[in-house]
Amino acid sequence: MKTKYFNYNHLAEEEIHDKVIRVKGIILNSNNEILLGEAFGTIQFPGGHVEAKETLEQSLKREIKEETGLTLRGKFEPFYAIKYLMKDYPKKGHNRALEIYYYKINTDKKYNLQKASLDKQEKSGGFNLTYIPLKDLKKYLKANQKRNPINKIVNREMLLAIKNMK
Repeated sequence: MKTKYFNYNHLAEEEIHDKVIRVKGIILNSNNEILLGEAFGTIQFPGGHVEAKETLEQSLKREIKEETGLTLRGKFEPFYAIKYLMKDYPKKGHNRALEIYYYKINTDKKYNLQKASLDKQEKSGGFNLTYIPLKDLKKYLKANQKRNPINKIVNREMLLAIKNMK
């Protein structure tokens, strides 16, 4: 598995106060369309935080079920990871490590938000899912980049993952 590191402030591991681990599913159908989630004007691959005592794969399956209603069967391995060491995040004097693991999921099963179990935040952010042609992803992300300032970072991460998926 290839890993991309971002450590703009040259932090050492011992300067990190906490670590957040996330998983993301790149869900593709046989029409070469990719499933994207959107809330609060931010477009992302479905996924979320790994909970205590949960493996990456368990987290992936739970998060995909919660956000799409899809039940994943079989074994899944991440193909790519992005790791950040962030100074003064989420507040001054606090440094965080963030790890994001990406999985490729090929399925023609349709998402079903009726079977999803969105949390309060996702619901309040107007969470929705949509398929777009994979070939249009870069253009789609660019067209939506100004809707939320975090999109600049998230879009870069998504495109890096897609580039490394091939």
